Amino acid sequence: MMKIAALENNILAIVAGTFAATIAAEDIEPQFHALTHFPDRRARSELADLAERLNQFGAHVVELWNKACEPIPEAEIEAFARRHVDLTRRYWAAEGRCMNWFITGPARFPVARNEKRMRISDARRADLKAHEAMARKSAKRKAVPHGTDDEPIRSGDPVAMQRIVTRIEETALSIDRMKAANAIIRRMEKDLATEEDMIAAVAANTGLSPEAAARSIKLAPWQSRRGFSTTNSRAELRRLQQRLAALARMKERGNQSQEVETSAGAVEIKENADIARIQLLFPGKPDGPTRRVLNANGFRWSPSQGAWQRHLNEAGRYAAQRVLKTISGASAA
Repeated sequence: MMKIAALENNILAIVAGTFAATIAAEDIEPQFHALTHFPDRRARSELADLAERLNQFGAHVVELWNKACEPIPEAEIEAFARRHVDLTRRYWAAEGRCMNWFITGPARFPVARNEKRMRISDARRADLKAHEAMARKSAKRKAVPHGTDDEPIRSGDPVAMQRIVTRIEETALSIDRMKAANAIIRRMEKDLATEEDMIAAVAANTGLSPEAAARSIKLAPWQSRRGFSTTNSRAELRRLQQRLAALARMKERGNQSQEVETSAGAVEIKENADIARIQLLFPGKPDGPTRRVLNANGFRWSPSQGAWQRHLNEAGRYAAQRVLKTISGASAA
């Protein structure tokens, strides 16, 4: 486990790549004097929380990149630690301007002013949570850009079609097993067999586990009929088959592009089949109204591609034409 921060003798030591920092509890203690009777305890607690956040992020990144069989991204961990420490200091500074009720009440401290400071402090604390969540999401996206096996299959995955074929085969096999189990259940019901005998027969003849077989045989209070329902599985099978056909058509169509004159200049509309995106490439940064039109039609800026893009499908093609028509119409007006 990667350890970025260690708290000893009320001093937090942080080392992440080329970034190093030490924070003593006594140095931040004055910021909590107006918030608690025990600012020393609060200071130690804040340092412990910071250490935990840093170490948990480091462990998360190491786990992700070990699964991806890639070298640990030291630079990414360093960037997170540097930024997170800075955001934490800003939060502490905002907290230091707030007063507890035992001061604002008896002292007639301006309550409205204190409430405003507390809102600022809450916003700084929210920044910490948002930064950690975004950093974790970014690390996962870089480690497994096409998602893990238990996540939905992404069209931009180079092996998306193979993965869909595998899912189709697994779903079809599952349906066959459930149909075979239902046939066994119906036959044994006629023979007035016990539930235990049914479970054993289904598990022995279908490859289903006894636990899975029991779920279809032991009736819940609201159930009136034993057996598996294949409705959802058959719907999922149809969906996968349709998606496979759509991806096949997209790959067969290949990459295409054309230029269209608009108020923003010559805009290239590109169908990038390699990553399953339809892209709009502008000669420069679009102005505010154009960006609003792009966002309203589902296009998002991709720094890595240098383009505004969305998923490549019929809806994406229609949205691209709508964007180009809108900004060309604005020019004509």
